[in-house]
Parts: sequence; C-alpha cells; structure tokens
Amino acid sequence: MSAPLRVLLADDHDAYRLGLARAIARWNELELVAEATDGVQAVELTLELAPDVLLLDMRMPELDGLDVARRVRAATTTTIVMITGGPTAELVEPARDAGAAEVLSKALSRAEICRRLLAHR
Repeated sequence: MSAPLRVLLADDHDAYRLGLARAIARWNELELVAEATDGVQAVELTLELAPDVLLLDMRMPELDGLDVARRVRAATTTTIVMITGGPTAELVEPARDAGAAEVLSKALSRAEICRRLLAHR
C-alpha cells in the first residue's frame, strides 16, 4: 500500500474546516498534516510542511486563495485544489491561472471532496 496523500486544509470558516478535517481523517489514503485559518498561514504551513495537496478556500482573510495559490505555485510542487462556496464555473480559469489543479464546490459531499483529492496522487 502506498503512503497516504498528505493534505493541508486551509479554510477560515471553523465549522466547515473542522467537518472536512474529520472527513479527511476517516480516509486511510489521506493524512491531514495541518489546518490553516488564513492565507498567510496557508502559505507558511505549505512551505514548512510540503504537503502533497493544499485544499484551499478561495476566499480567505489576509491573502485570498488566488494569491496563496500563486505564492505556493512559485515556491513548491504542492498540488493546489481550491474550494469555494460561490459559483465554480467562473472561478476555474482564474484559479488555473494562479496554479490550481482543480476547483471544487463546497456543495459537494465531504466524501466526494476526499475522493477528488485522491485523484491528485
């Protein structure tokens, strides 16, 4: 069996982040390495921990998700998967331009988000 996919979760909404963190923890193929609550922390933790995937909220305090993605992409090989509560279609192009591999809706089930993360092995 291969090593679990190491995930850093960055979202400023506590209840959503904690629920998603619990979901990630239930998957043997995923390992939650840290949680960030703002954009600056997301960049710092990604640079420090070098996760396989950064699951990044589009709208974050301090630095928004697109700014975080640009900084992470410039400095690491971490895969960036963005999540948003807004309409995903209009955000795909700006997110990809910033370095994101995929944009997911927060309306997806937590299990589906975990499955989509695993697609980035």
